[in-house]
Amino acid sequence: MDISALQEIVKQRYFKTDNERGIYHTALWFHEEVGELSSAIASGDKENAKEEFADVLMWLMTLANLMDVNMEEAVAAYLNNPRKLPTK
Repeated sequence: MDISALQEIVKQRYFKTDNERGIYHTALWFHEEVGELSSAIASGDKENAKEEFADVLMWLMTLANLMDVNMEEAVAAYLNNPRKLPTK
């Protein structure tokens, strides 16, 4: 699945509810999920971390949708930015 397809699925499933909640409260949910991912990583619970990675990605896509950011374009720009290349 490509990034645009995933972003569209997230938009179709969650945009109405998340838009009604608003971006600031939705961002708080995103932060909570990042915290849960951090806890799963710290505990070494790979199965829980796997679920939390997906949660974080879905909330990130939701935030991008609320801000009308095309994540495929954003990722492409990031990867093509010479300042983002690893240093030697």
